[in-house]
Amino acid sequence: MITDQLVQAFSWMLIHSLWQGLLLSVITGVVLMLTKRSSSAIRYNLILLQLLLFITGCVFTFAWEWQQNQLQTVDFLHLQADNIKQYTQTVISYFSANAPMVLLLWFVLFIARAVKMMGGLAYIRRARYKNIYSPEDYWKNKIVLLCEQLQIKKAVTLFESGYVKMPLVIGHFKPVILIPVGLLAGLPSSQVEAVLLHELAHIRRNDYCVNLLQNITEAIFFFNPGLLWISSLLRDEREHCCDDIALAQTKNKREFIEALISFKEHSNNYAVAFPGKKNHLLQRVSRIIHNKNNTLNPIEKVFFMTGILILAVMVTAAGVMEVKTIVKEEEHVVSEQQQPVQKPVIVKHKKIKPVKVVREVKPVQPTDAEEAERDREEAIRDKKQELSDNEQEVRDRELLLRDKEHAREQSIRDKEQAQRDREQAVKDREQAVKDRMQADRDRMQADRDRAQADKDRAQARRDMEQAKRDRLQADREREQAMRDKQPQ
Repeated sequence: MITDQLVQAFSWMLIHSLWQGLLLSVITGVVLMLTKRSSSAIRYNLILLQLLLFITGCVFTFAWEWQQNQLQTVDFLHLQADNIKQYTQTVISYFSANAPMVLLLWFVLFIARAVKMMGGLAYIRRARYKNIYSPEDYWKNKIVLLCEQLQIKKAVTLFESGYVKMPLVIGHFKPVILIPVGLLAGLPSSQVEAVLLHELAHIRRNDYCVNLLQNITEAIFFFNPGLLWISSLLRDEREHCCDDIALAQTKNKREFIEALISFKEHSNNYAVAFPGKKNHLLQRVSRIIHNKNNTLNPIEKVFFMTGILILAVMVTAAGVMEVKTIVKEEEHVVSEQQQPVQKPVIVKHKKIKPVKVVREVKPVQPTDAEEAERDREEAIRDKKQELSDNEQEVRDRELLLRDKEHAREQSIRDKEQAQRDREQAVKDREQAVKDRMQADRDRMQADRDRAQADKDRAQARRDMEQAKRDRLQADREREQAMRDKQPQ
């Protein structure tokens, strides 16, 4: 019994999360339009509030469904009109009866998302300890100064990594910044400092924890477009907040923009520390130049208007049906109040006239033909209802078969995606090996270049000493020649 209640409550929590995510996404769209000139921190906090409200709403929905005992059918949105109520009750009964199938389908897809998320965590763990090198003392001291500048009290460690292709912040209590090998020496120090400020801003804002919460929420509600859109907006605004913190320290927009562009070129078009949409770097540069936050793009506007329309239809239908219900109840009460009240018959006795006897009028009994006709009509209605029930059962079976077929197709697609992911992982490992070999070759070449430079400097010193000796010898020869020319 408890297991059935748990399955019912969790299934209905997933279903209710669709309209909850739609409602919060509409509110988020309004927030974006009203905060075009506000700071990125305000926009980030407001969008984060929407995400937390969504999670809280889902938790309360689960608790409420658990208490309501979903084994019984409940009204949805309190729709009481006969045809709409019948359709609604049919839908609710179907989902209540097939809650285990809904939960099973969700669980299969959730496992796929969870495996992908665990793969990301495993990649981060490998990157923390694999092919890392200590940078020069200059950058170690620089990271300490930047932490003091940003008032970061945690001990932040900086490493160069031959395993990662992008700057990466790992950990919350003991954060580590991984920089691809060659970046510190390949870019001007001012641009590298801007990149480090951006990463330290993530540490200062505790973005590691919020990002982990987002990944878990997205894995659970992977089917919810409203939640996924809010989460993507939260990531964009997080990067904007870090940009603003880095700009406040460098106080040079041009230098920071050049750092973004140079780092993008140096990373060979990887997403690096600037994740997001395809044109996310261009949007960030445009925002920094014009001091104007991004608003809804055309696709997001269509989604926003569609959400408003759906919510308006739902609220209007619920309101109209509730009004009809109240009107029917009032009409029923009025009809009961207007029924005539039978008054007692008072028979007056007169002395002269005799008392008249009032005979009771019996109602006319229906004939056998009328009774048979009513029976035939009732039998016809029963047959129609039975046919309707059979048709509904056939439709339910067809829908169940379609769901099973869809689940099989989705399972096949998941397996194919897993195979592609494994192939991509193999390619990434091969590329990592090549990158490590290239890094080793670069270090060896650097060592050879330093050794050759030392030889060149030693040869230059020898050449200068030889030139000095040659000048001294020439001076002695000139003096000897002058002595030879003097008369004896």
